[in-house]
Amino acid sequence: MNNSQPDDKLPITNTVFPPPPSYYKQFTHENVQRYETLTGKPFNPREKGKCRAKMDEKVDVERIEVDDHGDRREVELTTEEREELKDLEERFKKPRADWVQEEGRWMCFNNVYTTEPTIPTAESIGVEPFVDPAEEPQTSLPPLLHSFLHTLLLLLDTLTMTPRKSSALEAAGWDSEGNQYIQHLANLSMNMMVASNQLRTAQSEATLVLLMEKELAERRKQTEKLHAKCAEIAKGIKTLRELGEN
Repeated sequence: MNNSQPDDKLPITNTVFPPPPSYYKQFTHENVQRYETLTGKPFNPREKGKCRAKMDEKVDVERIEVDDHGDRREVELTTEEREELKDLEERFKKPRADWVQEEGRWMCFNNVYTTEPTIPTAESIGVEPFVDPAEEPQTSLPPLLHSFLHTLLLLLDTLTMTPRKSSALEAAGWDSEGNQYIQHLANLSMNMMVASNQLRTAQSEATLVLLMEKELAERRKQTEKLHAKCAEIAKGIKTLRELGEN
């Protein structure tokens, strides 16, 4: 008799932490125990290498049984048991993820990730580019910051003035007072983020240099302590020799 359970589809939710897939429901105590009975082998999900190797093999035609005297003997599986074992092995197999490599991306918690890390550009995130991609970030970032501060001052100046009527704002195509400055600040911020991402290589190199310098300083400190300890021991030995000679 097949003790395996049918797939229970979970409802699709839009919560921050969605429920796990129904795959975990296959690993019931009854299914695991039945698998061990049919194969005569222990099933331990923690031993991934051994477990997966066993599952990737062809379905066994014999199982190992232990009699009352402790003797092991091979028992041929029936056709029904072979089908049941094959079904259990299919249920226990690791889900295929090769489609991630084929598509080069996957989605997790409503965020899209790529198998090959890429630095986003202004065009890729749908923002009007304000800087030349070939320009060095050290050159493009200061003008962006200057424009950001200037726009922020204009926004503050607008908010301190008497607000206009909603009809005047609608005629200008703005949702609220200072909306044009807010949109410009958002575009400037995203362009600054894109330009800052180009400094990741320099940041990694600088971080590596700092780590190496810190490690070198620590080793020098340990070496100085070692030399001081050796000098202290040598001084003690010299004192003991002088006492012995006297």
